[in-house]
Amino acid sequence: MKTLFLDCFSGISGDMTVGALVDLGVKPSTLEWELSKLDLGDFHMHFAREQRQQIEGVKFGIHEGATHTHAQDEPAHEHEHCCGHDHDHDHGPAHHEPAEPDHSHAHEHAHDHDQGTEVHDHEHKHHHHAHGRSHGQIRALIEASELSPFVKKHALGIFQRIAVAEGKIHGMPSADVTFHEVGALDSIADIVCACVGLEALGVEKVFVSSLHEGRGTIECAHGTFPLPAPATLEILVGIPLSQIDEPHELITPTGAAIVAEFGASFGPMPRMKSEKIGYGVGTRHLDSRPNVLRAVLGELVAE
Repeated sequence: MKTLFLDCFSGISGDMTVGALVDLGVKPSTLEWELSKLDLGDFHMHFAREQRQQIEGVKFGIHEGATHTHAQDEPAHEHEHCCGHDHDHDHGPAHHEPAEPDHSHAHEHAHDHDQGTEVHDHEHKHHHHAHGRSHGQIRALIEASELSPFVKKHALGIFQRIAVAEGKIHGMPSADVTFHEVGALDSIADIVCACVGLEALGVEKVFVSSLHEGRGTIECAHGTFPLPAPATLEILVGIPLSQIDEPHELITPTGAAIVAEFGASFGPMPRMKSEKIGYGVGTRHLDSRPNVLRAVLGELVAE
């Protein structure tokens, strides 16, 4: 059984997840093609090989607007760009295939696409956009697209988890939640591309390491909150979580929702034969550890 183990020793965000999947072999052109199936306007993706504490991996980012540089199938040592909607695609990618922080309504943060929820000082993210979309708008966007049934099912599931958490925190039905950070282009890209990447790699089961969050605080529209961020903690209800002596947010709401959606179990790596290892790079440079997500792709081995 094709298995993916996500080693979240420095936490997890949407863009880190996408970066790790690209480092495992998902083609940037595949992500570009699939994301172009959503009515998101012009965008361009970039993939760079970067290091954190001398560990190298892929840093993923996406921005609004067109670019004239097309992506290659492998991430470059500098940057490679993918454009969406402003190209003439004459064919789709071949696949068989399941971010600093992202947040939703309650989070009117200035995330750094890497890690964090409200106005966090994450360094796990792309560039934020001021756009917000309601949960209903995002559902309609995904449902009306030509994305695969697998990607639609799990992308909708991830957004539903975030909406339910936000709705509970703010005392409103999940259908009425308006996403700010999570409704922006970068967060939608993180979620959809994570699902596309898992499907492209043929992953049948995802295992996740024990989850650890930092001990700092975050600033949000409602004041200062201790970590874990409210939405992150709500999304991870029922999943073991502990804190470590790191004064930064390590798990973003989007990262939490991705592992809650796909994680078959949380703990040590299962008995598996690894085939390839990939690293997704976060924005922030941490002092205590390399800010990367390690992804191990392989096959389960019978006990």
